[in-house]
Amino acid sequence: MKSIHLLLLAIVLAPFTLCANANDTPEVQEISLGYIEFPPVFSTDELGNPKGLLIELAKMVIPKAGYNWTAHSRPTKRMANDIVTGDLDLWIGLSTLPEFEDTTLIGKPIVSTIELNSYWLGEKPAIHTKEDLSGKRVITLHGYSYGGWIKYIQNPANNVTECRSFSHEQAVNMLKYDRCDYLLNYAGPMKNMLQLIPIKALNKTRISALEARFVVSKKTKNAQKLLESLVKSYYELVDEGRWPPE
Repeated sequence: MKSIHLLLLAIVLAPFTLCANANDTPEVQEISLGYIEFPPVFSTDELGNPKGLLIELAKMVIPKAGYNWTAHSRPTKRMANDIVTGDLDLWIGLSTLPEFEDTTLIGKPIVSTIELNSYWLGEKPAIHTKEDLSGKRVITLHGYSYGGWIKYIQNPANNVTECRSFSHEQAVNMLKYDRCDYLLNYAGPMKNMLQLIPIKALNKTRISALEARFVVSKKTKNAQKLLESLVKSYYELVDEGRWPPE
């Protein structure tokens, strides 16, 4: 009789035990990745899916670190603000945006390098430093900080005429038809655009190589743990020969 009672008790308690075990399974944290329309580094395809060099890194490194993730395209300024407020958790890119100061955790490894160039037509002098822009008409893309150069450009004391554009296509056309003297742009998107809008005898100089890193919002749950997990997984990808791509 005692054996029957014990069996019945086990049957009654079994569902509670299963529920308890299910509840003990930790929920996988989902990370919101912010990106901008910056091909070939980031972009959105015709089906609305993210693609690009650093999206491929995200596809490998975030699951390897033990997280689920979603990707959200934003204009540059909004992306930075959403990282600060915690509406986005992670950005893989330039860590030098002024909004990120004291509001983010930044990983040590440089996961990619983004080349910034100046472009011009004709016999104009080359641009090497921001001071070289004094007295010049310069095409800029709305939302770009150019590693801090935008502050110099927009300071009236420096005598720079800013010709602001709102797309890479507009910027390249402004340069092609000599509406301004110089264009500041990044190598990746510029290369893509020149395939659509060829410009003969285009000159360029390299201004800087900007460094992309993991940037985690301090508002994100377990932000330090997330950053450490991403960095660890990144180094594992490097050791495995899976990053950088050939």
